[in-house]
Amino acid sequence: MVASLVELTDAASVDRAARALFGGPLDTRPAVSHSFAAWKAEEEAPLTTILINEHSPKSDLDFLALHIARARADAIIITGKILRDEPTLSFDLRADPRWGDALLNWRERRWGLCDPPWLLILTGRGDIDFSHPVFHGWGRPLIFTSDRAAARKLAAAPCPVVSDEAPDIRRAIEHLQLARQCECVSIEAGPSTARALYERPMVVKELLLSVYLEHSLDQRAQGEPLVKLSEVRGVFRSETSATHREGRQHWSFYRLRR
Repeated sequence: MVASLVELTDAASVDRAARALFGGPLDTRPAVSHSFAAWKAEEEAPLTTILINEHSPKSDLDFLALHIARARADAIIITGKILRDEPTLSFDLRADPRWGDALLNWRERRWGLCDPPWLLILTGRGDIDFSHPVFHGWGRPLIFTSDRAAARKLAAAPCPVVSDEAPDIRRAIEHLQLARQCECVSIEAGPSTARALYERPMVVKELLLSVYLEHSLDQRAQGEPLVKLSEVRGVFRSETSATHREGRQHWSFYRLRR
């Protein structure tokens, strides 16, 4: 089953894979979508985010789910910390040879998106390595930072730099929506940054959640707790999900919408 989901040929095959993966079709583009992978240690415990490193569980389906979210987006928000923690991070929609050009085809035919997404890098420190692959690959980098960091450290940036007197993730979303006309913004920021999106007024319109279901997770792969699944279910009006087995692992994939 897993093999058939990740062997994509065209836009129609991506639609079928998304439906099987999340238990329902991805038939709309929300204004703000949040994607993350987590481990549920106990039933009522907050979901623990999974760090991306050599100790984290590997899932072809989680990898596909993340790239499906990217393929729908006009813009993706990450942070400078993510670039430092993941020096080989790439946003190429051809990341798995089994997909070929299917996700690009889906992006263009299903959603009418011909340009790469904006890749907004939210940073307060301005400590950015411009040799990172995100500055040389698919996607249009854009740095969103404070006035001071922009002036001191980012003068030689190979991409647009937007200075803001109080940069945070909510103001970054507003910039993308108002100044860049982005209809769908995908959030990949870490928990310390993304947590603010669940405060009132809540900004997230869709949550695409991959949950690792095994009883244990290497401590070196455990990130910060973010939200309780029971709590977010209470603020989203609809939910679809599906559980899949990959080798000895079990994962559940949720799509929650407001």
